[in-house]
Amino acid sequence: MTTRTLILTTALASLFAGTAMAETLTMALKAEHPSMDPHFSRTSPGQNTASHIFEGLTNIDENMQTVPALATEWKNTDPITWEVKLRPGVKFHDGSDFDAQDVITTAARVPKVENSAASFDSNVRMIDRIEAVDALTIRITTKTPAPNLMEQFGQVYILPSELGDTIASRDFDSGKAAIGTGPYKFVGWTPNERLTLSANDTYWGDKPAWSDVTIRYIPNDAGRVSALIAGDVDVIDAVPAGDLGAVESRSDSGIVKKTSGRMIYIGLDDDRDDSPFVKAKDGSAIKNPLKDPRVRKALSMMIDRQQISARIMDGTATPTGQIVPEGFVGYTPSVAVPTADVEGAKALLADAGLPDGFTITLHGPNDRYQNDAKILQAVSQLWARAGLTSSVEAMPKNIFFDRATKRDFSAFLIGFGTTTGDSIRGLEQVLGTYDEESGTGGFNRGRYSNPEFDKLVKAAAETFDKDERQKLLEQATEIAFVQDQAIIPLHLEQQIWALKKGLNFDARPLERTLAQDIKPAQ
Repeated sequence: MTTRTLILTTALASLFAGTAMAETLTMALKAEHPSMDPHFSRTSPGQNTASHIFEGLTNIDENMQTVPALATEWKNTDPITWEVKLRPGVKFHDGSDFDAQDVITTAARVPKVENSAASFDSNVRMIDRIEAVDALTIRITTKTPAPNLMEQFGQVYILPSELGDTIASRDFDSGKAAIGTGPYKFVGWTPNERLTLSANDTYWGDKPAWSDVTIRYIPNDAGRVSALIAGDVDVIDAVPAGDLGAVESRSDSGIVKKTSGRMIYIGLDDDRDDSPFVKAKDGSAIKNPLKDPRVRKALSMMIDRQQISARIMDGTATPTGQIVPEGFVGYTPSVAVPTADVEGAKALLADAGLPDGFTITLHGPNDRYQNDAKILQAVSQLWARAGLTSSVEAMPKNIFFDRATKRDFSAFLIGFGTTTGDSIRGLEQVLGTYDEESGTGGFNRGRYSNPEFDKLVKAAAETFDKDERQKLLEQATEIAFVQDQAIIPLHLEQQIWALKKGLNFDARPLERTLAQDIKPAQ
């Protein structure tokens, strides 16, 4: 029998016990959540908002390791059975007690959330059933061995069972159902403008540092920087690389940087015979060339990642050829950052029967990722210099993600953030064969599929042996990024924040700007 137990051994002590709570904090963020429903979207903006109000059974520490939150300890009594102890004395914002039934109802609700473009469904798909042993103990039985159960299910935000498992997302947007156990309570949301929160005075953990929090949404980079300089906000995220010098030179502000687990990449339609935005050079219909791995490799070889990092990102991005950064489980040094090689790319195209290239449109957002519109133009220009007829269509993120999920594009710029410290979820969801029943391929918008790859990732997800898991993930990574070039990784984003003097920020590689991580300097 394999057993893994994690126990919180140190008592929680409030950092601000016995001191007065600071009054207000105002933050300006680039991206806004699509819904107040914490189960509606796994995207970073959605989770950033949810993490103020709601909590899961587990959390992620500064080393990307899973640590206790609403669960205090867990163990697998056999490969498919887990016993989880829940934290006593926790109350929801409405005053009700947190208990086992809340976990059970939450798990039942997740697959029922409608119209989600980035569902949490895969976080609960491995669960066969959950039983309440007592009010603060649950027994989880998985369909197959799931060593990363608590890394996955642990990140699902827990709701009070009184809401039921069919509560609509609109009820969260109005505030009616926005009831969590987190350090801050929902006060109000004006879409495209601001979210207001207040301190949860009965929070079980470190007491909130701020009595009131306002989060303003300013997608324009210059607008966010101006708001900080004018003193209208205390913190901004996604500081443009070009403004770093100006902000750092000021005596009333400071910069915080952290390399994230977010990979920016080009997704490709390598499934359909007729792809909507790929044509022959003369504009006539052509059988989708993106289905050919030689063509996908050629597109990758046309891109100078070092140039994009230096000139577009001002050195604030790390070029990559795989899904996670060095230090994460599943990273392999055998998959190097691709070197730009235009002549080699042309040779591959000729070998694929396309010596004259083809016409392609690259789509992407213009307000989601750092310099996303500029990256789109740079990639398109590099493709054009290598002989393609390439154009760009950029659009607001809400339109882009809706269309990308509907598979409207042939090639598209998008990102995926790894928040678990290993590559399993990214490989499974971004590159795994799309299967609604099994829950794999949820973010696989190009519909890449390789049975051998799927087999390796599945085996890695089911093994409790860390060394064996690493080996399997390395093999899967080599298939996806060397053999098949399923997608085209560009770089890992570096997260950059600017703060007023007198504030400390415990930044982590999670792409989150949380009021609970920002405190007055002592």
